[in-house]
Amino acid sequence: MFGDVRNFIPPSGLRIFATFLIFALACAPQQSAAQKSRDSEQISYIFKRGDTLFDLATKYLRKRSDYLAVQRINRIANPRQIPMGKSLLIPVYLLKYRPSEASLSAFRGDVSIAAGGQNLTPVQGLDLEEGSRITTAARSFLTLQLEDGSRVSIPSNSNVRITRLRHILLTDSVDYEIAVDMGRLRSKVAPLQKKADRYRVRTPVAVSAVRGTDYRTRVDEISGTAFSETVEGEVVVAAGESLNSGNLVAIPAGTGAAATATGALAKAELLPPPELLDPAKVQSDAALQFAVEPRASAIGHRIMIASDAGFVDIVAEGQEMGAVIELPAIPNGRYFAKVTALAADGFEGMPATYSFKRQLSTLGGSADAGDFGYRFKWFGEGEGQRFYRLQIVKDSKTAIPIIDEAALSTNTVTLSELADGEYYWRVGVIQFSTDPEDNEAIEKWTDFEKLTVAN
Repeated sequence: MFGDVRNFIPPSGLRIFATFLIFALACAPQQSAAQKSRDSEQISYIFKRGDTLFDLATKYLRKRSDYLAVQRINRIANPRQIPMGKSLLIPVYLLKYRPSEASLSAFRGDVSIAAGGQNLTPVQGLDLEEGSRITTAARSFLTLQLEDGSRVSIPSNSNVRITRLRHILLTDSVDYEIAVDMGRLRSKVAPLQKKADRYRVRTPVAVSAVRGTDYRTRVDEISGTAFSETVEGEVVVAAGESLNSGNLVAIPAGTGAAATATGALAKAELLPPPELLDPAKVQSDAALQFAVEPRASAIGHRIMIASDAGFVDIVAEGQEMGAVIELPAIPNGRYFAKVTALAADGFEGMPATYSFKRQLSTLGGSADAGDFGYRFKWFGEGEGQRFYRLQIVKDSKTAIPIIDEAALSTNTVTLSELADGEYYWRVGVIQFSTDPEDNEAIEKWTDFEKLTVAN
């Protein structure tokens, strides 16, 4: 071969060629190792009657010449003489695929989607492709529906990339991979139907794999530690970039794993679901407030609110140290709350889900002396018909009311004949919902206020 080359290349060019050849041969192992690092996983294919390695390469490999790699990996001496039933290992990165689909199911707030060098306007039903980058700002949420029925929910302050969204032709299987660069991700993965189906979540320091489950991924903003927490099913987590690494753990439901930038991998039991105090309480105040049964093992709690039981349409979320969580106002309606306990080691516990009613109904009041007597005034917010009730007692809050005016539609009452003495007064409201199917009215009262009359 080199004799033929010498016939066409002058001596000076031959020296350059030789130098280039040595450099290429030296670089080849590093390039191969880098490619293997990017995707070292393989699928198994059973050779069938009528199969040939050349036909498989033509139909299912990205390049026909890739059959040489398959031949080498499987130590096949003669590619024309492969027995039926032989199992072939084929690297996934060699396989042809068609693009799979991800559809935007729901979103709220400030959501940014970039794909193909363009910023896309979020609309329900928008199809996203492999390579898309999704960013959610504070109090912003997004949920994707994958082609196989899996759901991916991205809470606030997160940065996520769709790195694999493929349907492998040879195995008729899905190949999904989501990268969490910052923030959180919830994966509700439909049971994978085929052995070659793959669903992965990658972080800067770890990678996880599942076959039908419900689990959470979080990258800590300060330490960079990646937390994986399994709610249903089982997840396999590996520190580093590959599931073929030796540092790998299985985390069944109720457990989690934390991977650090140093390659350390720790496993932990998740805290049990917390219990809400008064879960049937109507959330009628301006801000939502949820009180949790205190437990010594929990340093705080996290809550997520959705309009549906599947938590596709996420409305709000919050996190507080302690046993009380407050959230900003949300519109009236029926909602679902998912509450988890936070452990000192950084893990988020198992969830408890509750349904609740939100109906804004605030109430306040004042009393002062005017030209025509003592004026009692009240105010508040809330949709729907509101009726007020004024009660006044003398000397003690537990006394029988001397004035009890109900079904008031105005917001002011003036009393001109109050004898000298100490009085206590309060105002109540009965508010009906604007929903014709909701016949439950809200009743609430202000605290008793003291009024001293001295004419």
